[in-house]
Amino acid sequence: FRVIFRSIQRHSAMVEAQCGLSGSQLWALWELLMSPGLKVSELSRAMSIHQSTASNLLDKLEKRNLIRRERRGPDQRVVRLFLTPEGLETINRAPRPAQGILTHTLLKLPDKTVEDIETGLVALVTNMNIKDDLAALQHLTEENGL
Repeated sequence: FRVIFRSIQRHSAMVEAQCGLSGSQLWALWELLMSPGLKVSELSRAMSIHQSTASNLLDKLEKRNLIRRERRGPDQRVVRLFLTPEGLETINRAPRPAQGILTHTLLKLPDKTVEDIETGLVALVTNMNIKDDLAALQHLTEENGL
């Protein structure tokens, strides 16, 4: 676990040094590049984060003029998300993988391997008697002990 977490931290530091964004901010831009016009709820699902966390992340990206929010169609409550030209330029010069090193690696693994990892992690969590069902929606930060 330490090797995995340290590798993720190093990758995030490299991303921040190279393009001035956190790993999660770059991942959000990547999702909008791959699926222009996502709703906040769709982005939060794609990134496996809480919707309020996604909104806060988007506020920061919007302040930097990397994304724009648009209301289209008859229901003006629906907000769609798009990269700005500056956002596209940023993601084009950013290090890869843009969606995060762990996610990128898991997507490359055979389905059976991912299933085995999931089975093993479920067994680990079960045996630890962890009762915090919302823990999966919390960011892994130094404040949380990492």
